[in-house]
Amino acid sequence: MTTATRFENPADGLRIQDARLGYDGRIVSDGLNFSVREGEFTAIIGPNGCGKSTLLKALARTLKPLAGKVIVDGVDVRTLRPKAVARRIAALPQHPVAPESLRVRDLVARGRHPYHSLLRQWHPGDAEIVDAAMAATGVADYADRLLTELSGGQRQRVWIAMVLAQQTDYVLLDEPTSFLDLAHQVELLHLCQDMRADGRTVVAVLHDINQAARYASHLVVMHDGEIVREGAPGDVLDAEVVADVFGIDGIIERDSQSGAPMITVRDRRVPS
Repeated sequence: MTTATRFENPADGLRIQDARLGYDGRIVSDGLNFSVREGEFTAIIGPNGCGKSTLLKALARTLKPLAGKVIVDGVDVRTLRPKAVARRIAALPQHPVAPESLRVRDLVARGRHPYHSLLRQWHPGDAEIVDAAMAATGVADYADRLLTELSGGQRQRVWIAMVLAQQTDYVLLDEPTSFLDLAHQVELLHLCQDMRADGRTVVAVLHDINQAARYASHLVVMHDGEIVREGAPGDVLDAEVVADVFGIDGIIERDSQSGAPMITVRDRRVPS
């Protein structure tokens, strides 16, 4: 994977400012402020309906704030052309849709579209970028198969390959481990770490708290449309936030390999 650019000036980053977010008259978040941490793998966690995906959609420019704005490189994203945004931000929603007749290689190649024009539909090096993305996600063997011939987990990895082929500085993933078995969940989280090592900034909505704590370098905890904590996993997760935000009576232990915090739900049959 090609190394992306690390930004030294915070104004060059991606952030949401004084935003009111919602759908069909229902407000999910109000007065929301959030700056994406450059060069980090950030996991957004929280209970269902707390605003995680809404925040990610706003950052990805697929949800227009009712108030406030989303800024990239010091510019309101609404003033930028879609292709200009797509060269900086790659986003994968929870339920992506593609034509049933599409083959795997053709979908992955769509990641190169932000760099094309009407006069030039393909560039030298595009094929190599597509091949590398498929190899990184383990879908190279499916290159000529139809998407409809693949399992849900295989299709998810093809979508991730398309995002890799887009070669953006920011990668936004909404519940990317959905439909994946445990082995492929771990592979994808390792891939997120690899993207970070290559210089990309990764933000993912994750449901598994222990996976988020182990693999992400930065955690954002949301509750009722607000960011209630953020920071390194060891600084964020404790018994209080686990109880207040997730409603879990848990014990915070340490992962034996990484040292990351790990939540064990307290056995109700054992006295505290």
